[in-house]
Amino acid sequence: MTRQRSRNGDPLRRRSIRLRGDSGSVSVEMALSYVPLMVLAALAVVACLRLASAAIDVNSAASAAARQASLARTPGEARAAAADGASATLAGRPFTCQPSTVTVNPGAFVPGGQVSVTIACTVRLEDLYGLGLPGAITIRSTSYQPLDTYRGTTGP
Repeated sequence: MTRQRSRNGDPLRRRSIRLRGDSGSVSVEMALSYVPLMVLAALAVVACLRLASAAIDVNSAASAAARQASLARTPGEARAAAADGASATLAGRPFTCQPSTVTVNPGAFVPGGQVSVTIACTVRLEDLYGLGLPGAITIRSTSYQPLDTYRGTTGP
């Protein structure tokens, strides 16, 4: 009795032909799993950068408001100047800061004293990320500014 050989030849050759059918499966796996994960990672990085940018803008507004408040002559003028400084700094930013509160603590408001301004800004995530995410986040920043030691409290 003689054994007949298959069309493909010896058994090792048949096995290699059968295994060769998996070629290209890694690229399909990459396309179906790794690419979406990389896109999500990129979106997460962009979201973090946008949030950091918004925090920097609120810090800048608090600093400008404290500076304006320190130049005022009375605590009432300091509150009005701080609100104007904060709104001017936040105007034209890529996010909507609604509602925002500007809290001024003039302290004793004497030469050599210190004035502090706290800004709390509620930002909608939809405006911040542009992805239509629901919800909002509140960003707070406080800035302190010294009052000039050699200035008078009345008159320019």
